[in-house]
Amino acid sequence: MDKLWDIVIVGGGLGGLSLAVELASPEFASLSILVLEKRKAYRRDRTWSYWTSQPHRYSHLERRRWRQWAVSSGSEIHTQSSQTRSYASLDADAFYREASRLIANASHITLHTNVDVRAIEPANASESLIFLAQGMPIRARTVFDARPDPHLASGTLVQQFVGWEVSLQDNVFDANQVKLMAFSPSPNGLNFMYVLPYSSRCALVESTWVSPLSYTPDYVTQLKRYMADTYPGAAYQITYREHGILSLDVARAPSRHAIALGRRGGTLRTSTGFAFLDTITHAAQVARSLSQALSAGKQGQWQPVVFKRSAVDGWMDAVFLQVLARDWQRAPDYFLHIFKSVAGDDTLDFLSGRATGLQRLRVMRSLPALPFMRAAFSRLLGSAW
Repeated sequence: MDKLWDIVIVGGGLGGLSLAVELASPEFASLSILVLEKRKAYRRDRTWSYWTSQPHRYSHLERRRWRQWAVSSGSEIHTQSSQTRSYASLDADAFYREASRLIANASHITLHTNVDVRAIEPANASESLIFLAQGMPIRARTVFDARPDPHLASGTLVQQFVGWEVSLQDNVFDANQVKLMAFSPSPNGLNFMYVLPYSSRCALVESTWVSPLSYTPDYVTQLKRYMADTYPGAAYQITYREHGILSLDVARAPSRHAIALGRRGGTLRTSTGFAFLDTITHAAQVARSLSQALSAGKQGQWQPVVFKRSAVDGWMDAVFLQVLARDWQRAPDYFLHIFKSVAGDDTLDFLSGRATGLQRLRVMRSLPALPFMRAAFSRLLGSAW
């Protein structure tokens, strides 16, 4: 326990690795940085998607981009496109390989996998102790916590999903259009199928639910039925599987001893489930603030940038989720209203968390007034009427 690390990043997923990559720059070579990750090895376990108009650090890793997407429920289908935005998809293993390579090339950063962190506690006013399942505690001046929430109550609202990447011999997919949300109304939650067509013969087909954690969907039956009904007679091979549970609880209490990163820090947009761009942007902001502190000779006074979503967007997300949960059967209609009534770029800015006040107003005007006014007033009054 003799070494005192300048920075320790607990959790080496998207949030932790994004910050480590930013800190791999030579300008931070005077610092000692440690990344602790629980998993034993990195493999593909996620597919990150987002709307983008500008290149970012990982743009070259994207598997595919699309300019058209569709939202449907039953026979009702709404299609949108954009000349300025693309819907992009990036496989997690490509990101992990790139991040691991950049970190390995930075001699001042150490990445340890198969490390189980049990607690983060203050040692004194200027140091923290990181307690492991095995071994001596680790000392650090600054600690970032990028781990997912360890324990979720059964009533917690979550986005849960299972996806199959399927390969076929026949041309069955429209490779130019993403099926963003193909809704199946249910009393148990908001359910939709999501199809990313990498080609006419290969796609990621995913069943997604926004529901209480206590509800466990029958994903396998649903995916098999969807493939049989939508692509009848098409024989397919499953080449990859992914699954996940993302907490949509925005009331998490931050740690007093560590700066939260990634989903733990609030980069997941609760109304949409998008997090990738906000996560890597926040990592760059943290590194930029450290660079400025080092340049000014004020490393000891450095205050890392905390991720903050617009208060208006946070309030709108909370109201939207409350309305969805009050009547899951009607939930698909609200999304259809938005895509039907709001111009494509306005919709994309809202879903990406980059909307102006006027764009937010257009989204609100596209939705039925009564249920949303009721939810808004109940939140203002702190009640559940």
